[in-house]
Amino acid sequence: MANLLYVTCNVRPQDKSCTLSLGNEFLDEYLRRNPQDEVQILDLYRDSIQRVDLDVLNVWWRIERGEDYGYVSDGERNKIARLFRLADQFRRCDKYVFVTCSLNLWFPAEFKIYIDAIGIPDPTNHMTPLAAKSMFPGQRKKSLHLHACSPHNIVQEQELGVAYLRSVLSFLGVTYHETVILEGDDPERVYGGDHEKARNRLLDLAHRF
Repeated sequence: MANLLYVTCNVRPQDKSCTLSLGNEFLDEYLRRNPQDEVQILDLYRDSIQRVDLDVLNVWWRIERGEDYGYVSDGERNKIARLFRLADQFRRCDKYVFVTCSLNLWFPAEFKIYIDAIGIPDPTNHMTPLAAKSMFPGQRKKSLHLHACSPHNIVQEQELGVAYLRSVLSFLGVTYHETVILEGDDPERVYGGDHEKARNRLLDLAHRF
């Protein structure tokens, strides 16, 4: 049995979003093929994701200086606990599916907040005097990224989100990556052939992901 984390970041309702509807088709087919697997779902526009703020940084600085963790305030402790729950959820999963859309050549802010949350030291990576290291090397973790970029070619060439996510996941120890790109997210504007091509690829991936 595998644990799959399914993360969406799209403000549109499902019936107005190609990526969300295709992502659900993938998930349905995946579960049909893998009914024993456990799936956890995060909607970054719906679920409250703790931001790395000054309280969080103050706790980190205290820990780095070797100060007693017991002296942090209740508010600081609660924030750190929320971050650790998210990072631990990520650490315990074997497979990851990210369903996102582009905003100004990048991800919406909610997605970056989530990446900051799972990137905190120790649950997913460990800081050494020389560098940061993944906490789960050699575990063959997998990711699938379904992303809607701008429908305009001149903007697509400057798209930064896909490469950024792959880089972060590789740093955290995810070694197998699949990416499906859709040119636009609006069902009324996405070219039918592009939509069907993405759908067929996702259903194929569902059989072997």
